[in-house]
Amino acid sequence: MYFFGAGQKCPAVRQAHRPEQSRRDARRPQTSEEAYLNGTLTKWVCGQRRRWAFFTSLLIGPDLLLAVVMTAILVSTVAFKGGQIRFFQASLGLPVGIMLFLLIYNRGQKAAHIVRDWLPFLFVTFIYENLHDLSKLFYSHDIAEILHKWDIVIFGIEPTIWAQKFYTPLLTDVMAVSYAMYFIFPLVIMFFLSNDDRRFEFREMALALTFTFIMGFIGYVLWPTSPPRYLIPHLYTNPQVLHGIFIFDRLQGAWDNLSVVPCGAFPSLHVGVSAVALFYAWKFRNIGRIYKWIWYLYIPLVTSLWFSTVYLRHHWVIDIFAGWIVALIGFGMSEYILKAWQKIRSIAGSPRI
Repeated sequence: MYFFGAGQKCPAVRQAHRPEQSRRDARRPQTSEEAYLNGTLTKWVCGQRRRWAFFTSLLIGPDLLLAVVMTAILVSTVAFKGGQIRFFQASLGLPVGIMLFLLIYNRGQKAAHIVRDWLPFLFVTFIYENLHDLSKLFYSHDIAEILHKWDIVIFGIEPTIWAQKFYTPLLTDVMAVSYAMYFIFPLVIMFFLSNDDRRFEFREMALALTFTFIMGFIGYVLWPTSPPRYLIPHLYTNPQVLHGIFIFDRLQGAWDNLSVVPCGAFPSLHVGVSAVALFYAWKFRNIGRIYKWIWYLYIPLVTSLWFSTVYLRHHWVIDIFAGWIVALIGFGMSEYILKAWQKIRSIAGSPRI
């Protein structure tokens, strides 16, 4: 064993700076000291690479990467067009509140996991709430009349007019509550997944919702569509304007004032988001008893939400079909992309999520 004094270089460094010596050294066997240093250096480099791969895999997953890119596009586009970004919205309060509750309930033991996993969904909610200013930049036409004709061709009558036969003020209140639950359905499942530290399942569902929101916005831009209650109010007779007993009138007023996308009926994201929740309620039903109960409860609750979109005159039936399609695509894309991401993590030597 020997030590290198001041101004001296280790064999690996001398070898890099002296090519002729390097070729001669390659023809002779390494000393034990050189082999030890080379092995140690190799292990250190490999260790650094694996730590870096783990760090980047942990933070820059496809869910977070997609959410950050979409947020950057949104902010830059609105700023370039002279719009205004709305940072504080009521819908952000629910997922933020759930995340804070989980942090407190788990006493910070899984704080890094909880914050990391919920962050992309917060970005997506922020994006959706700012679509109002951005979508107005693209409105050039309204295809509501076309969808109205398609509904009649398919069903022989406009379904929102047919639904008048079921009208009662109490049912209107029930339908209003069902319609308002669309954002809560996925959050309930995500709460239990996050609390159980099922990170892969959580990210898969959050990514599916992200794709659903993105495809919904693309539909709003390419095919702006007014809801039936705006296009054909003169055709409704029983009643001409819906009323409830307890809550509908207040909710409808809030929806009119806070409508994110005024011509955003196609596709129905109320249907798309709730369909994603129903898909994952079915997929995760065997994880535990609570998940099985969620699956059983969601069948009638989500179905009633889909009916409420027609009963409350918010959507054409074609919008519902489109909502199912974007949800199914989001479901499939999320599963495929995250499985591919897991393979990348395995190659990088990172553990599974």
